[in-house]
Amino acid sequence: MKVTLVMIFIAIIVFGITATMDNSEAFLNNYGFSGENLIARPYTLVTSIFLHASLAHLLANILAWFFFGYAVEKELGVARMLAIFFLGAIAGDFLSLLFYPSSIVGIGASAGIFALVGAGMLVKPLDLSFYPMIVPVPLIFLGIAYALYNVYEFFFAFDPTISYAGHFGGLIIGLAFGLRHTGMRKGLLTVIIALGIMILIPLLWMIVTRI
Repeated sequence: MKVTLVMIFIAIIVFGITATMDNSEAFLNNYGFSGENLIARPYTLVTSIFLHASLAHLLANILAWFFFGYAVEKELGVARMLAIFFLGAIAGDFLSLLFYPSSIVGIGASAGIFALVGAGMLVKPLDLSFYPMIVPVPLIFLGIAYALYNVYEFFFAFDPTISYAGHFGGLIIGLAFGLRHTGMRKGLLTVIIALGIMILIPLLWMIVTRI
């Protein structure tokens, strides 16, 4: 948990610094990730992760980052948590190059967080998150919801300012680590059972409310 908190703290500090800059947009364009920046400044693969465009963007990321990062760090250790996060972020960046022009700059930790989501929902499925609802939700349900929401947004409500493709890249990395840890059979069974429960609960609610 300590390293997860340190990473979140770094993102908060960087946001605070950039928010006070007179030329913050130029700074984000220089240190954010894009195809052009990758060639000119390869280090933007890392610097882009800790940049955020707004307070809402930052808060949405760090809340999910905290719960899933904590679960992965607790179960798999610091080294693997960091590997999952950064490999997921980098995979997300490269996958985004297939869908966005090389001049488009992307910032944020979302792809790395989606990697933690993919791993966390498998390795600690019953750990609870209080985000985005006050009622605690098991990580497996929240992880599936994140994945399904990303699929829906990508195909039916596409927003060019959000790198849904990058999210997929991170999620794939996280799921790969998670399935390796749990075993393919157990991991897939966990997802299938959780998805079945998520479908069954609203159906039962509809039946009960009609009686």
